[in-house]
Amino acid sequence: VNTEGENGEYEDYKIAYTFGVYPLQQYLIEFPGGKYQCLLAAWDSKDNKWFALQPDLTIHHDEWMHWTGGSMTWNNMCADCHSTNLHKNFDTVTDTYHTTYSIIDVSCEACHGPSSEHIAFYENREKYEGQKPPELYMGKIVAPKELVQKCARCHSRRSQLTDHFDYEGHFLDHYNPSLIVNPVYQLDGQINDEDYVYGSFVQSKMYHNGVSCKDCHDMHSLKLKKEGNNLCLSCHEPKYNEYEHHFHKANTEASLCINCHMPGKYYMGNDFRRDHSFRVPRPDQTVAYDTPNACNGCHTDKSAQWASDFVKEKYGDKRPEHFSDNLLAGYHGNTDAFYKVLSQYNFPEIIRATALEAYSNTQLSSEQINVMLQFVNDSSALVRSQTILALDKSNQYDFSENVKPLLSDSIRLIRINAARYLSMRNISVDENPDFKKAQNEYSEMLKVNADFASGQHQIALFEQAKGNTNAAINAYKKAIKIDNYYNMSRLNLALLEYNKGNIVEVEKLYLKVIEQEPEYSYPYFMLGLLYNEKGNTDESLKYLELATQKQPVIERAFYNYALKLQEKELFEKSITVTNKILETNPLNEEFLYVRLIGE
Repeated sequence: VNTEGENGEYEDYKIAYTFGVYPLQQYLIEFPGGKYQCLLAAWDSKDNKWFALQPDLTIHHDEWMHWTGGSMTWNNMCADCHSTNLHKNFDTVTDTYHTTYSIIDVSCEACHGPSSEHIAFYENREKYEGQKPPELYMGKIVAPKELVQKCARCHSRRSQLTDHFDYEGHFLDHYNPSLIVNPVYQLDGQINDEDYVYGSFVQSKMYHNGVSCKDCHDMHSLKLKKEGNNLCLSCHEPKYNEYEHHFHKANTEASLCINCHMPGKYYMGNDFRRDHSFRVPRPDQTVAYDTPNACNGCHTDKSAQWASDFVKEKYGDKRPEHFSDNLLAGYHGNTDAFYKVLSQYNFPEIIRATALEAYSNTQLSSEQINVMLQFVNDSSALVRSQTILALDKSNQYDFSENVKPLLSDSIRLIRINAARYLSMRNISVDENPDFKKAQNEYSEMLKVNADFASGQHQIALFEQAKGNTNAAINAYKKAIKIDNYYNMSRLNLALLEYNKGNIVEVEKLYLKVIEQEPEYSYPYFMLGLLYNEKGNTDESLKYLELATQKQPVIERAFYNYALKLQEKELFEKSITVTNKILETNPLNEEFLYVRLIGE
């Protein structure tokens, strides 16, 4: 193929492999260092045509989304779920891969684990007469929720905690699943980006009533066991297939259960996937919060209000209680609604953990933070894990004594988060064997994710907490090298370079962020302060003014800008600037004082 390479120049590349699932066929190109990159041009095997995987994006060659960038690296973005017995083997020193696998695609052992003893038993039955056959991983007798956890290994949006899956332990001993947060999900929990099913399904009543993947899907072909509504009627009463329930003409697309309760989207260009949260359509939420609903997915010529009125007419005014009512209320200002979700133990644990994450991002009082402490001992592993992360955001308090017991939790994800919490605060628990074990697991997780920008960012924070400034700087630079637009690392790097007195480098870093994110207020504010220190009043005024015009609102930018204007004896303009903040924060004593000086 002749296409744009990593330097922006067009070159010829040799196709090493093709892979995918019908009708999607993708192509891999080998790069130095054992890395394989996946083209953004793909083949539709059904319609016999080429198509672009990201047709709506104009992708620059230095972006992570470019086919030569991190988002399309087979070794860490595809291989773990598309091969058997994969070892990524990323070398953090040389930035190279030595990836190995037993079979390049998904085979029996990918799901059932190492099976040589199983084969030996059936090849030599006489030798093992009277003995039971060796138990396979994910065999015939697996509890429904356990089966879902096992399938989630690949059918979930998650990050890895370990280099290699060893077919032992809990799902959360190896993976950290995405919570139900935007942009992966809509604010009410419906699918938005690719979620690979797990995060949706564990929200559903189906999951909580003992339904698992194999109740609908053949576990080997993955095909549905029955067609159309007959599949749903395997469990549900016939009345749900009547006009009086769905109010659509029988034997039409509109009367299919899945089109109301499992709306879907196209991903990867031609792959239609359905939402597995099995929810009741809620056009009333669309009216209130602008979330999608299945009714208007078909009735595109009608308004959400029309759909909401229809639902009320046919089904009555009241809707069954659903966690999304409180989640949406929380995201739209009623933050106490998040706590209501968190404290409802009958709600899905992934939703409770999501509510905790959202709640911890709000302005919490010391009393509210202390109330959160109870969830350190929650029955849900996801909630326990998220509680540590929530407490981590409350930097003015030290919850080390509450976190220490979690170093010996039965779940690796929780032990890792506990070790991280304590390590970032440089808490000395060296004599605690549980801490040493958990910190080793934390270090392994960092190493496993070192080929991601986010992984290098976490390494940098860890090194920074230990006082290893040069190591932190190196990790931040690696993060930016992996993803040139990973500006969290660029901004943190600027602060470290500032502390070392590298002012020219700091200026370059902030200007680069502005170039890439021109509407982001923070780098303008920091440059305004930097130029003020350098005595460059005009440049300081310029960037402080720009900071007040961008988002998010930084009150200190207005404060510093007003003071700088007063230095230039621009008192009227200074008063205008302070008044703008006082509109939303009228009792702010600092701004009242600055205005008084101006007057």
